[in-house]
Amino acid sequence: MQQSILAVDDEIHMLRLLQRIISEKTPYAITTTSSSVDVPSILEEHSFDLVIADLKMPVLDGLDLLRWLKEHQREEELIILTAFGSIESAVEALSLGVFDYITKPFKKEQILFTVERAMRWQRVRREAEEWRKIVETEPFEEALCGFRSAYVRRLVQLVSGNLGEVSRRSGLPVETIEHLTHPSSGSEVTP
Repeated sequence: MQQSILAVDDEIHMLRLLQRIISEKTPYAITTTSSSVDVPSILEEHSFDLVIADLKMPVLDGLDLLRWLKEHQREEELIILTAFGSIESAVEALSLGVFDYITKPFKKEQILFTVERAMRWQRVRREAEEWRKIVETEPFEEALCGFRSAYVRRLVQLVSGNLGEVSRRSGLPVETIEHLTHPSSGSEVTP
């Protein structure tokens, strides 16, 4: 599943810049809006891995969006961009749980590095949640099926779908790998 970003800034040229940087230099999908007031309804319809928001915007500013994400127990991380950076606003944002705080103008490399760090964090968080669910599965046989499926899916990703290589590395026959990655009757256990 492709990871995705929602960018929010009342300055259209900044949104275009972010969209161009993300689209050209990353594998991530990006959605943009210049209206912060639309963000809650967008988030109710879609989930994202990351929200990039300007600190100062009419109606809902970046900190308001951060509070909304926390109040609604959303999984999205938030990066604040601001041309009005101060130690006080940075401390407030960090204490509220912002992923990072970047001052404008920023270098393309800086935003790319920060976005990649946030996306890597989201992948690790999701993987840890998947393993937690497997470990908590009962009885043991179902947990073992869940582990086997997750193990094979991860190995398939690591070797870009080469089933022969997955078989060699895992010691499992190709037929078992195919069954675990493409169950025909829904018999795969996914906790």
